[in-house]
Amino acid sequence: MIKFIFVTLLVIFFIRMVAPILFRWLLAFFVKKSLRNGTFFYSNMNQPRPEPQSNGNGRRQGDVKIDYVPEQPDRKDFNGGQYVDYEEIK
Repeated sequence: MIKFIFVTLLVIFFIRMVAPILFRWLLAFFVKKSLRNGTFFYSNMNQPRPEPQSNGNGRRQGDVKIDYVPEQPDRKDFNGGQYVDYEEIK
């Protein structure tokens, strides 16, 4: 039982005190490494953008074609719906 409590307190101490410092150091290390390699900002800026490919029927891939737009019914005939009487129960 004492061993369990000791290990639990050790884990809690690690999570509260050591883990934030370790994570901050690891994050700084990876950001500095990315900045040195030039991959942190504008990693694919010099690469040309690929042109959308045609899918056989004359339209490019990703284009949207709308065939039918249904007419919207007039809302003038809406009279507010049905009302239900209710009695408050205390």
